[in-house]
Amino acid sequence: MRLKKQLVWDLPVRLFHWLLVLALIGQYVTAEILDGYMEIHFYLGYFTLGLILFRLIWGFVGPRHSRFSNFIRSPMAAFHYFTLLIRRKNPKYTGHNPLGGWIVPVVLLLVGLQAVSGLFVNDDVLYQGPYYSAVDSELQGTFQWLHHNLFDIIIAVIVLHLLAIAWYQLVLKYPLIGAMINGKKVAKTGITSSKIVLALFLVIVISLFIYWLVVLNVPVVEEEFYF
Repeated sequence: MRLKKQLVWDLPVRLFHWLLVLALIGQYVTAEILDGYMEIHFYLGYFTLGLILFRLIWGFVGPRHSRFSNFIRSPMAAFHYFTLLIRRKNPKYTGHNPLGGWIVPVVLLLVGLQAVSGLFVNDDVLYQGPYYSAVDSELQGTFQWLHHNLFDIIIAVIVLHLLAIAWYQLVLKYPLIGAMINGKKVAKTGITSSKIVLALFLVIVISLFIYWLVVLNVPVVEEEFYF
């Protein structure tokens, strides 16, 4: 039986993927390349935190292939799949393969920690995270260290991810990039809905939460704190 292209990656997952790419690029550019854009850097951090929260929730309530239960397999299964890859074999999986499935929780953990730590740091000039003054100097230093060093690890993970994509595209001739754009893969079965209404509801709830977190709930530091 000839298999047809089916919708596998729902629209919210695809939007999350590309928006996260743009957000990370924007954060790097505003922090490391451009001067005077630190305020935008902070706003991009809040946006990124919202993306991470969305993907965490979507991993439990989204369509089948976006759920963690669908693609997080044992480390042994991931290692076995890796051995097949280096031998240029590619067992087909409708959703994430056992190795690629682990990139999702790793990225969510690293980027999530990066975004949360950003709430507690300053740029040593004008701007500071909304909760910078709510913790003592020791914790400030810890968060500052995390925020500056985690991004190096994130970049390393991104490089590995890009190398894996290149291997699939150029060596195995498997179109990963196209699938993450149109959501379709050659498969026996796909998904029937992207659950757009549910996704919009989550976006509204998470947006309100982020606003509460970084605007309404920011602790007021008493004046004697500075003396």
